[in-house]
Amino acid sequence: MFTEKSNSSLSLNQFLGQFEGRKIFYANAAHAFYDVMVGLQQFRPKQKPNIIMPVYIPAKLYRFVLAAGYEPKFYDVPTDLNLNLQEISELIDDQTQAVFAVHFFGIPVDMEPLKEITAKAGVYLIEDCAHIMNAKYKGKILGTTGDFTLFSTRKMMQFHFGGILVLNSEPWKFKPSQKKRVNSLFFAYHLLGSRIKFRVNNAMSRYNLTRKLSLPGTGYINFSEKHVVHVKMMDHLSEWYCKLIDLDKLVNKRRDNFLFLLNTIEDHTFVQPLGLDRYATKDTTNRYSLNKGFAPFSMPVLIPDGSRDKVQKALCDAGVICFIGWPEAPFEEKGFEGAEALQNGLIELPVHKYMDSNQLKKIVDCLNTLPENVKRPHHVNTSEPIFHLT
Repeated sequence: MFTEKSNSSLSLNQFLGQFEGRKIFYANAAHAFYDVMVGLQQFRPKQKPNIIMPVYIPAKLYRFVLAAGYEPKFYDVPTDLNLNLQEISELIDDQTQAVFAVHFFGIPVDMEPLKEITAKAGVYLIEDCAHIMNAKYKGKILGTTGDFTLFSTRKMMQFHFGGILVLNSEPWKFKPSQKKRVNSLFFAYHLLGSRIKFRVNNAMSRYNLTRKLSLPGTGYINFSEKHVVHVKMMDHLSEWYCKLIDLDKLVNKRRDNFLFLLNTIEDHTFVQPLGLDRYATKDTTNRYSLNKGFAPFSMPVLIPDGSRDKVQKALCDAGVICFIGWPEAPFEEKGFEGAEALQNGLIELPVHKYMDSNQLKKIVDCLNTLPENVKRPHHVNTSEPIFHLT
């Protein structure tokens, strides 16, 4: 095996028990994010509230910020997916309610220095752990630093929906804006359907008669429309079910898959793993090992500008769907070099628990045998916008 295994299992319920604050189950982590923003404004009203957040985010979160009545003040995201503390600090003003920070794709960042900044400025820290669960960095459980922490069972557990808000601090008696829950039959239907789909796909080695797979779409945002969020809570069945999931088993599978790709993809000058120094070390035989506590969501890699779309299509033709982050970000905002590089060059290689050895080998074989006309970037006219908002 590639990684050190835990001898015991850890359920989601046990994991959440390590957090002292209240836990509230939402239909989606973004709904919890919206409720926190609304609650902050009710607790201490600002005339023109703003939130400091990364410009590299899905359009959905941007819409939620606008729906809550906030102005987003963006900071850049470098290609190592780390934090620029000085840039964040300089954006904070007397109308700032909170700073929003993300462990992108499971790549950990040190939240402690940022917590010191927000505490000194008198603003709250929202820690986005949607791509992290049962993870540690520098010996500390990720998610315990922020005043408010967001987890996503939808993303980490391959559910159709689900998110968790952890109140590490509770300056006011927080209440969700809605009591309406997702229908349990809806959850059961999608859970069963997705599990059957994965089992059939794996049994057939993802064979597709047409050899054609549809690539996932991208987000959008219309600034002229009124943005409305319909908050829902997680249903009782899925709340009970997800608490039983063995997180150690889930994380170990992701780690194994991640490390297999890391050690078998040959050209890391072309397929560049992001934030590598924060989760892996290399031994004298040039093989990587993963740091204890690393729990990846996907394997984010950077492809040279002009080649990413070709690489994604090659993987799709090989029968593997790979997401490309959020190409709608930075929403045609100028001056964010890191986010623009991610917009044009990032690919997420999947490492979730339903990736079998055949799928992983397809990824490796495809990337290791890319023809030169794919690996050689073509000229990109950067004066023309690559993504248009509607």
